[in-house]
Amino acid sequence: MKTPDFLFPPIGGILSWFESYDQKDANKPMGNIRLRFLLVGVLLIFSAGIVVAESVQLHIDVGLNHFYKKRYLEAFKEFKAAVEVDPKNSEAHFSLGRVYKVQGFFKEAVLEFEVALALNPSYLQARRELDQIKSSLESDVGTKLKIQGQEEATRQRDQDFPGSTPEQRAQEFLRKGQTSQAIASYEEAAKADPFNGRIRKALGFLYFNRGDLSAALKNYEDAGKLSPNDAEIVYAIGLTRMRSRDFEQAVVSFSRAAALSPDLLKAQFALGEAYEALGRFEDSAFQYKKVIAINPQSKEANNRLRELSGRMGYNYFSRGGYYYQQGDYDKAEALLSLAKQFGGLPEGQNRQIEEMLGAARYWIRKKQEATRVSDQRKEIRQQSYINKNVTVADVVGNPAPYIGNSVEWEGWAVFSDEAKGRTRYFVNTNNKVNTNSNLDFTFGILFPKDLPNDPRVSVYSQIQVKGKIVGMEKAFNNWSQTQSSRRQPIVEATEVTFTRDNYEQPLTLRYY
Repeated sequence: MKTPDFLFPPIGGILSWFESYDQKDANKPMGNIRLRFLLVGVLLIFSAGIVVAESVQLHIDVGLNHFYKKRYLEAFKEFKAAVEVDPKNSEAHFSLGRVYKVQGFFKEAVLEFEVALALNPSYLQARRELDQIKSSLESDVGTKLKIQGQEEATRQRDQDFPGSTPEQRAQEFLRKGQTSQAIASYEEAAKADPFNGRIRKALGFLYFNRGDLSAALKNYEDAGKLSPNDAEIVYAIGLTRMRSRDFEQAVVSFSRAAALSPDLLKAQFALGEAYEALGRFEDSAFQYKKVIAINPQSKEANNRLRELSGRMGYNYFSRGGYYYQQGDYDKAEALLSLAKQFGGLPEGQNRQIEEMLGAARYWIRKKQEATRVSDQRKEIRQQSYINKNVTVADVVGNPAPYIGNSVEWEGWAVFSDEAKGRTRYFVNTNNKVNTNSNLDFTFGILFPKDLPNDPRVSVYSQIQVKGKIVGMEKAFNNWSQTQSSRRQPIVEATEVTFTRDNYEQPLTLRYY
């Protein structure tokens, strides 16, 4: 069977040639076998070349996707992999050079562009990029001198430590206590391997110890981008911000470090210090308590909490006393309770706290009771509308089901009396009867508070009341010496309205 030439034309030609040879020399079995082995070898070579080419192109395509989306670390990894698979691929070297260039590593970029041109002299894009960098470096004298100085330093270090890498030289300098030389070597190592988080972390540490906080923060943040889940790096960023007195951002970093590693005590403790620096003492105390919960022997956390508690105790005592004097007992009670909780105050102040707490809680309970009664009376007022069809006669005839129920009644005042030091009004709901001889349709009104001194509050007024039936008793009119034949309902008013002739506006009293 003949292989289609549109797939791989050269291979198709070889197969066609082999088939024609096979037909002519069918009587030569050994030659036929040799040719078959030759064909298999050719096919394997072509297949391997195709697989390698496809793998390289895949790395390049994926890398370009990352590059155009400004994900330079991922792009660098893909282009580097493409170069490792096929070191003679000019496009891979060119793409790697572009990543170096955009990251500011011009020397490495120049090297990659030169390799791309050596492999493909007609590569115009590589030529343009190379010429642009060289032109830029020639016009920027400072950059040129800096590169030359770095190269001279590199040659000197190579003489001191022949055969070692920049990172190894940096470590050797550190062992000798030569911090400046170590930093220079680590900077060289970072340029050679720009995506090595370990090197950036070491640089951050060295710059921090030297007091160069901006350089320390930059290197720590670069390391954090490469290792975003490294709690130690995030903690170091917070420490640098703390030293720079950027307490808000320090809180953000320490909080994230503590979230990444809840057992990282130094992050928990540092978060407490950052809160304290911001004046957020409650949050700070909470953090110190968290540290103590993890390690009860933490001397620093116990000392800070003790000192902070004394300071907070006095602060809460002062604020609580102020609100107590203003009559804001809810706030006073809350703050004085915190002052008592944190402690650390003299005996005299503790005694004052107890006295103010007792008084504040008394008034709070009284206010709560008033609120409860008010809410209850509002509910009675609403329910009275439901029972507005219930009459005095209904209740007099069968009182039991109605005691405690809400009603809405109205009529004309007949007489008033006093009970438990308060005035009561009795109201007739049937204007067809003579109240001088018949009080069977009257009800009494009990007022929760003393009535105002107002001419509309009178036995000559029409009265409408909304309230709750609280009892039954016989009504007795002292003026006419008339008594009801049966017990009449007594209503505790929730809302009452007095309307009197010759007065344009009625008087409404609400007890909620």
